[in-house]
Amino acid sequence: MKKRGDILQNIDWILITLYLVLCLIGVVNIYAADFNPLNGDFFDLSNRSGKQFLWLGASLVIGIVIMSFDSKFFRTISPIVYVCITILLLFVIFLAKDVKGARAWIDIGPFKLQPAEFSKFATALFLSAYLGNITRTKKIEESSIEDIGKRLSRFIRGKKVFSISDIDFYGQLLPIVIVLIPMALILGQDDTGSALVFSSFFFVFYREGVIGRIFIIGLMAIILAIITLMYDKHVAFSALGVLAILVYSSYIKSTKIAIGTISSLFVFLLFMAVFDWNTSLNTYILWGWILVNLIVLMSIPHLWKRIERIVILFGLVLSMGYVGVLEKAYTILQPHQKERIEIIFGKRHDKSVSFQTDQSLNAIGSGGFLGKGFLEGTHTKGKWVPEQSTDYIFCTVGEEWGLVGTSIVIFLFIALIFRIVQKAEMQRSKMSRVYGYCVASIFFVHFLINIGMTIQIMPVIGIPLPFMSYGGSSLFGFTALLFLFIKFDSQRLDVL
Repeated sequence: MKKRGDILQNIDWILITLYLVLCLIGVVNIYAADFNPLNGDFFDLSNRSGKQFLWLGASLVIGIVIMSFDSKFFRTISPIVYVCITILLLFVIFLAKDVKGARAWIDIGPFKLQPAEFSKFATALFLSAYLGNITRTKKIEESSIEDIGKRLSRFIRGKKVFSISDIDFYGQLLPIVIVLIPMALILGQDDTGSALVFSSFFFVFYREGVIGRIFIIGLMAIILAIITLMYDKHVAFSALGVLAILVYSSYIKSTKIAIGTISSLFVFLLFMAVFDWNTSLNTYILWGWILVNLIVLMSIPHLWKRIERIVILFGLVLSMGYVGVLEKAYTILQPHQKERIEIIFGKRHDKSVSFQTDQSLNAIGSGGFLGKGFLEGTHTKGKWVPEQSTDYIFCTVGEEWGLVGTSIVIFLFIALIFRIVQKAEMQRSKMSRVYGYCVASIFFVHFLINIGMTIQIMPVIGIPLPFMSYGGSSLFGFTALLFLFIKFDSQRLDVL
């Protein structure tokens, strides 16, 4: 017997409150960013604040419509929505006009529709429905480093360790294909920012065990790449050496030796900081010290298993080669490509290239602790920051509301994401859980990159701040994402 409670009583009002507060903060700051003293009517549709307020009302209607359907309805239509949006993305490549280097908008009368914003919703819905329905019977990856070592040992001896039949096509490959199709189509529109957001789904894959250790290896590869490009190979080798010591110490059977190894590492890092050793010297000392430790450890058989030695040393050598290849690849880049990378990582400061982020950082910094006050921001009133009501709305908050205002906004986003994750873990349905993580991951990537680029710690790729940046398509897309999860959550107590 299926028992259903009152939907209104089961709605998570905390999520709805956070949503409304962020939307209202967004409308207020859009008004400030585009304030025109000759036409100061907040609700005038010729002003961006008036349009955004209208779109907020339309978004609430979208939310109510979503809440009026049963969650099973969305499971049923998920492939239809995904296919329709995918086809629309394909049409955009050929039919849309070029706007600021991207062909991502379709003109519908006085409005511009950006299908990429709705593709996040469609992909999240279809992916969660798919993962919620399949049952994986194959073992995707080994459960321990010893199992990996056994396979590596078999490979070295020339024995078969892998075949096409080992691939879990339905449980491992298809979910990745579902994400890559819209991502590739959006890249075809030259909208790199929106395409990059689809990388957020890999957090979902990790949570659901689709890629497992591959995700960790990929994340470590990205971190090593950033360190190599931001500094040089010596710093990257030092970081890799520190990581190697921590990893192989965790596999030493003797607790005393493990503690001594890790302790000596921290002493070395302390000396390196205090005496300000130069980059190349500390690298040579660190790796010489690692070599001595490896000789000692490998000469005492009972401290490590043979397979663990092979795996960790192989990974260490492979990582060192990876860092070397990265540095070599960087030297063959075109000058303008190097310039862009160096500006992103703070190695070069070029006013002609970094004007927008410089002005954004100046605006945020000038706000101080309490800000200059509503409509009192000099950078905002002077229109110094391009796209201030869209991608750079956060700098309006920083200038006019200061550290207090920006801290409140950041807290609200963190509370929203944490609440979604918390609710996702409470879901009885696998589809609802997967969808919750999709929503949280998308919001997190938007939040991280958008705010990061305004304070020059992330590359400028042009994506909106959820619920706050000006734009109907983004607001509709984010609202649909959130309210569908609220709908799923409201029915989680149904007895199935």
